[in-house]
Amino acid sequence: MKALCLLAALFMTSCIMVPASSAQEKISLSMYVHEGNLNGTMLAGAQVSGQDADGNSMTATTDANGVAVLNGVPGTWQLAIEKENYQPIELTYDAIVTEEVAAYLEKTASSDPISLALYVYEGSMNGTALSGVQVSGKDAAGGAISATTDDLGSAVISGTPGSWELTLTKAGYEPVVNLGFEATVSEDIGAYLERAA
Repeated sequence: MKALCLLAALFMTSCIMVPASSAQEKISLSMYVHEGNLNGTMLAGAQVSGQDADGNSMTATTDANGVAVLNGVPGTWQLAIEKENYQPIELTYDAIVTEEVAAYLEKTASSDPISLALYVYEGSMNGTALSGVQVSGKDAAGGAISATTDDLGSAVISGTPGSWELTLTKAGYEPVVNLGFEATVSEDIGAYLERAA
């Protein structure tokens, strides 16, 4: 409570009690939530919650246009944004005036296994398909990968998405060791081996 004192005529003072929250106007933030980056698709159904400068709780969910509106006392706001299958974020924001702001959420990596069809060639990506190439390595969870290319130079390998490391070997060819790449979806990929000198 704040006391507001009024100086009346004849030097008489009159005081009244006024709740602090009514002494300060509330502001609104329109939070635009995107997918992946600030130029990404708008995300509906993202939960935006937090506290305004007076510690009052706020919560809103983004609409079909990816917008959530929060109302609170100006100052430093603590905000959290979350949505299923996305990495949650926490923000500290100096909310001073009614305005539009933006944030983005990134998708979480799926833990469902993926399969890659690896095609191995001789000399270059345009070379002859190589059968009998030993493919070994680890997926993103550290799981072992082991396969051998068939007559078409192809080997199907499966594992947890993320950063994979592969080693390709075949007698008479220079090995490719610790070939690292981001395996995020099931797809066809290619590599080649050069003949040993």
